[in-house]
Amino acid sequence: MAFVNEYIPADDLKKYDFAGLDRRPSFGTTPSDQWSINGDADIWLRKFYTEMDHTDLQGGFTGVSVWDFWWKGNLLQAKIKDLAGGGGYGAPRWAKKKLLSLDVPPEIECHRLQIIRDLESALTAYRGAGILAEDDGLEYSFSLEA
Repeated sequence: MAFVNEYIPADDLKKYDFAGLDRRPSFGTTPSDQWSINGDADIWLRKFYTEMDHTDLQGGFTGVSVWDFWWKGNLLQAKIKDLAGGGGYGAPRWAKKKLLSLDVPPEIECHRLQIIRDLESALTAYRGAGILAEDDGLEYSFSLEA
């Protein structure tokens, strides 16, 4: 099964204790109520927040986002920086991002490369906006620098 974008079902909100996750300190937007999930692989990705600096005169978005990444029974947190993006309005869309940090526990560190590949697959499926991303048949390409 591939990743799909959907609102997080009520049962899963409870199963993964999203209420508890949402109480962690956040330095930006509110946590998302949607995810990109591959249920067969036991992997999901949800944007926890987009970082903001409220003292910035230009609106405060820093281009950094923090994500909850469930990988086969392990809750990880990824911090990602937007580098570039383009396309749209009838042209293929693309995005390039940099992985700033990924907190992989020591017991699964040997799987780091696969974890990063799965994170990239989830972010590719997310298409920049999850369930709100236009499905207009245009190609979306995504690259994540580790």
